[in-house]
Amino acid sequence: MLNWLNTYRRYACDIHRINQEARQSPEDFILTVEKIFHSDIRLITDRILNIPVKRHILFLSGPSSSGKTTTGKKLAEAFESRGCHTILISMDDFYLGKDYIRLLPNGKYDFESVEALDIPLMKQCVEQIARYGECDIPVYDFPNSCRSNQTRRIRLEEDSVVIIEGIHALNPIFDGAIPREYVSKVYVSVKQGIKDNEQAVLTDRQVRLIRRIIRDNSFRGTHPSAVIDMWEDVVAGEMKNIRPYRYTSDFTLNTIHIYESCIMKERALSLLTGVDPATPAGKIADGLIRSLERFEALPEELVPENSLIREFIGGGSYEY
Repeated sequence: MLNWLNTYRRYACDIHRINQEARQSPEDFILTVEKIFHSDIRLITDRILNIPVKRHILFLSGPSSSGKTTTGKKLAEAFESRGCHTILISMDDFYLGKDYIRLLPNGKYDFESVEALDIPLMKQCVEQIARYGECDIPVYDFPNSCRSNQTRRIRLEEDSVVIIEGIHALNPIFDGAIPREYVSKVYVSVKQGIKDNEQAVLTDRQVRLIRRIIRDNSFRGTHPSAVIDMWEDVVAGEMKNIRPYRYTSDFTLNTIHIYESCIMKERALSLLTGVDPATPAGKIADGLIRSLERFEALPEELVPENSLIREFIGGGSYEY
């Protein structure tokens, strides 16, 4: 059944209003956006804790560069502040390993497929968490693309919360492992783009692409052209594995921070100008450049250390 009451906050994402705020009161502009986002986090945690069960299991999903990792950490903080023991589990630890994953027509491993996960083991772990409050979680060896010999033992108290984060967290293949009343589902994404009246300046996907270009270059050493080249495949995977299930969530969180293009402008421009304009990636980069040039630039130092935006620009208080 669809949750007809599942709504999300919508912002006035007009570039002229954004630039006006950035010029006149940048600190207040950023802090106001941050306060609103954190109030949405608290609202979700309050509503979940009003459900009368002994343990809460929260499935958290969202597309690439939606900020779901930071959102999971913020939700955990909010639950802990309410006195609830909280544990974060990444679905990535349930990967089977490249030797068990099918190849795509282009010869790449299909890590985006739900079949890349050890589904029976994950169902077993979720059931053990709900029934007994403890289980052994596998640990994935990412450098060697295989499951390690290690496991992580988790033990929960009464009135505790488990947050299971991953792109497949809303997939109905995991339904039925435990009673529905134990489960809350959260979908996070950039739900809006930036407009000039009714004309798009940046779409929601372009906002996420800019986030990923900056993050992958800073933390993974990936050239912007490589990020742009793979983006079509990333979006195709989202359309297949995430988008069909987003309306089954109990809560939707809009993670756009309407000041972020002002913060990311200078770094993004310096990266995008390095993309060969004669390539297909260069044409996409050129469009992003022309859009970003329209924003008022703001210094990264204004972004709070606990902001979701720090997941992409770095310098934050969370470990990833």
